[in-house]
Amino acid sequence: MTALTLRNIHKKYDKSTIIENLSLEIASGEFIVLVGPSGCGKSTLLRIIAGLELPDGGTLMMGENDVTRLAAGKRNLSMVFQSYALYPHMTVRENLAFGLKNIKTPAEEIDKRIQHASRMLKLEEMLDRLPQNLSGGQRQRVAIGRSIVQQPELFLFDEPLSNLDAALRVEMRQEIQQLHNTLHNTMVYVTHDQVEAMTLADRIVVLYKGKIEQVGTPLELYNTPANLFVAEFIGTPKINVLPAVWQEGVLRITDDLALALSHAPQGVREGDKLFVALRPEHLQYEGDGEFTLTARTRLCELQGDSTLVWLDLDGHSVCLKSFRQLSFPQGTVLNLSIAEQHLHLFDSLGKRLP
Repeated sequence: MTALTLRNIHKKYDKSTIIENLSLEIASGEFIVLVGPSGCGKSTLLRIIAGLELPDGGTLMMGENDVTRLAAGKRNLSMVFQSYALYPHMTVRENLAFGLKNIKTPAEEIDKRIQHASRMLKLEEMLDRLPQNLSGGQRQRVAIGRSIVQQPELFLFDEPLSNLDAALRVEMRQEIQQLHNTLHNTMVYVTHDQVEAMTLADRIVVLYKGKIEQVGTPLELYNTPANLFVAEFIGTPKINVLPAVWQEGVLRITDDLALALSHAPQGVREGDKLFVALRPEHLQYEGDGEFTLTARTRLCELQGDSTLVWLDLDGHSVCLKSFRQLSFPQGTVLNLSIAEQHLHLFDSLGKRLP
């Protein structure tokens, strides 16, 4: 295990800045997930950590060692790619052993490590198969096993589950989590899927345009997003966002809809434009809450264990998530309620208000 420290990492391609003065502390044994939309710099950052890209500025430390310019092969880390990158003409056993043979590991030690990894990943019966005879999930297990046998200090994952179907992604998420619980190695995992981030991470790093928007535990990001971007990015279905104005001591959303808060948001002045954000599961119908909102149904999406109800709220589209099986005709009037503690307030620039 090893800690990882990034200080003022900067990276440009031509005239485009991909990562801008990024700093991050990753503790030894921590599972960190880098998440963000396409083009935010998360894969580039992972490649810099791996040594596959060199930063244009900044310092990268592994433990007490400066590895900023150190070759990838000397960093004692292992990387699992989106494409499995298995040798098609080699069996599973040969794929697992290939890297170890290249560094002259004794045959007895190779066999020992392969047996250990194959037991952990349930590959024992597949060791003599070729990759073409494996499913996508099994190939990804082999790719992870190839990393395990290297016994690295640091594991890197670059969207390893994106090629799998939904059921296999759930299964592999569980296996990666169990792997971390067993090995306790430091792991850095890149994904665009915020569900993977929420279920796997000790801490999540949300990136946007090469900058860190927020770092925190999954619950910290979900319950207290630092800005509107994080609030909208984390959570499925997406958080409801309503524009509002602070007017005469109330939060006015429309001419007919105003919320009288128990206290004024800190630093807000008369006429300030704000944003009110509401998680879909915090909206209730036939529930108790400080505020009541009247809306008309547009569409119901029954999801088995829950229902998403899409509504029109005075010209604004909002979503209610109920853990009941519901069905409403289009245009049904619902009285929604929400507790004040579940309101998320942001200023006109999208920064969270205390």
